Amino acid sequence: MASFTTASHIPRPTLNTHTGRVLCLVSCSVYLWVHTWKFVDSVVAVVLPRSRQLGHVRRWRNPRVYRPLVDLLTMEERHLIITYRFDCATIQELCTQLEPDLKSPIRHPTGIPPDVQLLSVLHFLASGSFQTTVAMASGMSQPMFSNVLSRVLSALLKHVRSYIVFPQVEDLATVKGDFYALGHIPSIIGAIDGTHVALVPPQE
Repeated sequence: MASFTTASHIPRPTLNTHTGRVLCLVSCSVYLWVHTWKFVDSVVAVVLPRSRQLGHVRRWRNPRVYRPLVDLLTMEERHLIITYRFDCATIQELCTQLEPDLKSPIRHPTGIPPDVQLLSVLHFLASGSFQTTVAMASGMSQPMFSNVLSRVLSALLKHVRSYIVFPQVEDLATVKGDFYALGHIPSIIGAIDGTHVALVPPQE
């Protein structure tokens, strides 16, 4: 261990000029700083390994808290239709069709079940909200939901032909007649869901 030398033991040159006194103060300061650093370094070299050996130096991490996931079976039918635009039977049927593509493991302590993945994406599509908001409501983080969103949309695209069917040429007359019977609007062969917004012109 390095010894600590006080300033009283440092030889001081006899200088009467101002420059000499400044040089003397600078040399004393450097001398004290070097020996102080050696002393601290020697103490750390002895104490720190001992502290690590005794377990005094530890790295603490905050425990990760997982939010509860949504549960399809505990929701009321009215809530399902308002939030996801589908009833329980339809969601279960979709989940059965998409389960082979959604059951691969995702990083989560309990995994993300296929029905939770489907519900979160249906909520996102039905509400038009932000990913962060839907992820919190579904019990997952936004990066995890982004991964789930890509997986579910890719799985839905594989079955799109089973649900979106355009009429053939020979069926156009029948389709036109059915739409005319509903709304009395001629020459309609299909409809796309949307919202009609009334536009009010300016006064000037």
